[in-house]
Amino acid sequence: MTASRQRPARRPRMSDADTRSRMLSAAVDLLAERGVTVGLDGLALEDVIRHADVSRTSAYRRWPTRDAFHADVLLEVARGTDLPGIGARVVAEAEAVLEEPWVDLGTVAGRHELFVELMRLSFQADLEGVLASPQFGAYLALRAAFASVPEPDLRDELAAELQVSERRTLARGAAILAGAARLLGLRLVAPLDAPDGYTVVARAVSAMTTGSVIAAQVDPALVHATQQLAPFGVARTAAWSVPTFTLTGLVLGHLEPDPGSAALDADDVRRALLRLVEEGRVAAGRPEAAQSVTTQRSSWSDSASRSAAVTHNP
Repeated sequence: MTASRQRPARRPRMSDADTRSRMLSAAVDLLAERGVTVGLDGLALEDVIRHADVSRTSAYRRWPTRDAFHADVLLEVARGTDLPGIGARVVAEAEAVLEEPWVDLGTVAGRHELFVELMRLSFQADLEGVLASPQFGAYLALRAAFASVPEPDLRDELAAELQVSERRTLARGAAILAGAARLLGLRLVAPLDAPDGYTVVARAVSAMTTGSVIAAQVDPALVHATQQLAPFGVARTAAWSVPTFTLTGLVLGHLEPDPGSAALDADDVRRALLRLVEEGRVAAGRPEAAQSVTTQRSSWSDSASRSAAVTHNP
């Protein structure tokens, strides 16, 4: 008696949305490894299908042409990437600092020293996290190269998505800066004491961070090399990289003590740190920050898909 043959398990049916999500995520990962060019040279649809582990038929049904797929990949890269581990790292490091005996929340000088330390920790974590992220490297490469995309409609869509990503970054940064300053008894000085003052500071911080990361892609020591310094009127030394020193100086140059600030203790700061991370996330997700143009795409890529659908046979 011969054993009956077992048929291989059938792949579970995947929705179009899941196929799209897995394919685009896989494509961004591959680009992060290989580098971004506006033509996406070397990014073969078949490679992405294997990497994403999706049905070949489903993938080609979603993207009948190479150009249609590449357009969606570029738009996905333009939307940027969140790095949630940075916030968790900063909170953990800040909580450890609050246990240090030098922390004095009862004086202006003590709160200033803690604010400087929080800026140092935050900026260093951000720089290291961004520099280590291949996905963010792909995003920066696209920012530098998108203007050379030959198709005007796609180029306009990429510009709009990049603007949305930047607005999200600014909203998150402004919310966290404003919250940290208020917490430790600081306020903006003129001429930035208007409602959008922290957004202006966040924009300057974002530009300087981007420039530092681009430079550090050539020479990582720019971010990782540190010196023991006691800058900005603090009493104790700490390890400062050049970008962290510069970014902290940028922020402090627009702040002053707020005589009307409330007293606080270490527990207040601990609770507030967790809120600040969440407030930044919420601010980045608000409609005015996160509104996407893709829901109203005239869509060069969609029109390319429609025109090719009648001839493609996966």
